[in-house]
Amino acid sequence: MTSRADDPLLPLLQEYARTRETAVRDEIVLACMDLVDHIAGRYRFTGEPVDDIAQEGYIGLINAVEMFDLGRGVKFTTYASHAVQGAIQHYLRDKGKLIREPGWLHDLNQKINKAMARLHQRYGREPTVQEIAEELNLPNAQVAEAVRARDVFRVSSLEQPPGDEQETGFQPADRDRLQAGDPTDEFPIVDRLALEEAIQQLRQVERQVVFDFFFNELSKTEIAQRLGYSISHVSHVLRRALKELKEQLLTEERLVMSRQLRSMEGQLEHMSRRVEEETIKDELTGLFNRRYVLDRLDEELARSKRYSQQFSVCLMSLKPVPAPDSTGAHDVDRILCAVADILIDCSRRIDRIGRYDDHRFILLLPQTGEQATVLCRRVRAHLAQRAFVHRDSAATPIEAVFGIAVFPHSGAGVEELVRAADEALTAAFAGQGEDGVLIHASSAEPAG
Repeated sequence: MTSRADDPLLPLLQEYARTRETAVRDEIVLACMDLVDHIAGRYRFTGEPVDDIAQEGYIGLINAVEMFDLGRGVKFTTYASHAVQGAIQHYLRDKGKLIREPGWLHDLNQKINKAMARLHQRYGREPTVQEIAEELNLPNAQVAEAVRARDVFRVSSLEQPPGDEQETGFQPADRDRLQAGDPTDEFPIVDRLALEEAIQQLRQVERQVVFDFFFNELSKTEIAQRLGYSISHVSHVLRRALKELKEQLLTEERLVMSRQLRSMEGQLEHMSRRVEEETIKDELTGLFNRRYVLDRLDEELARSKRYSQQFSVCLMSLKPVPAPDSTGAHDVDRILCAVADILIDCSRRIDRIGRYDDHRFILLLPQTGEQATVLCRRVRAHLAQRAFVHRDSAATPIEAVFGIAVFPHSGAGVEELVRAADEALTAAFAGQGEDGVLIHASSAEPAG
């Protein structure tokens, strides 16, 4: 197996797995465009525009980037090749045609397409049906039937003049011969081919009984005499053969439905994640929204009561409060986003940081009492190092003011704790506390 360390895309893949940034994903896709073009070129004889095929391949490549698992130990290009080829084949079989082509006929057409490409390169012209049949070691009739079946799945434009059909890779004389069907054939071409393929998978005795009964129109008695079996045994063989034929003909349908179901499940899961993110995240800052943090606060309250632990609730406001009339709406949004980044950088993974309202933020700090002041001062220090330049080119210093409530000293419920944090924030804004950080008065633990 090829070492994963040799994969030049590995650093980008690792970065995307960590950040999920669109720019990184696009860089990976751009690096693999030649791979998609190469695979799409294999399908140039399918009658579909190569650009459309390549476009489906790019979709498969993007899905490969999204779904790639670094823990599998395989090179990304190997994984992506299968994903791109699968997306193209899915398009050719299901999306590109109004009538879905059966899998077995699709595989046969793939063999014919590859043989056509080889023969075209060998002779410098379009091959005949006989040459294709000889190349694949197949009967001429079977190749002819498959080519005739292609027209069943090809949809012509209403604006296309009669007779002005797309090239199929065959000489006009071959097309004339292919269009000349047996007038006694009442079975549709596709159904005949599917049935013949399924019959070939039966046991020899079953195949003989089916042919004699349905195609040679012999009675069960005549078949029994011909094969030396009893009539009841012939009936049993015929029932078993028909059951196997039915299962074989339904297998492809099951496989297609299973693949479509897995694809739909993946899409639904992706959509669910997006809906959930849009439901719990603030659109501007990317932080959790107020409702989500308060829900987590309620859960943390129950957990802390059960295990007799402390936790802190902090409300933070900017001072001065940025307002659109003084800084411009764009500047306000930029400041809030910068503050959100600082809060994320300064907090722990178990902390929950959210946007409480227009200019205030809420912090839920599990297993933290008065030590919450450490994080608050760290945020203030980071803000002090930033200079926010507004549209009038004037740099205005902005500081953060915090009000802290600690469970259980500041309250025993969600509303009590948030109200206590709000009271402490108001007092800190008025100048009380140390360095813009104030713990609610009831949070002071009793001495001794």
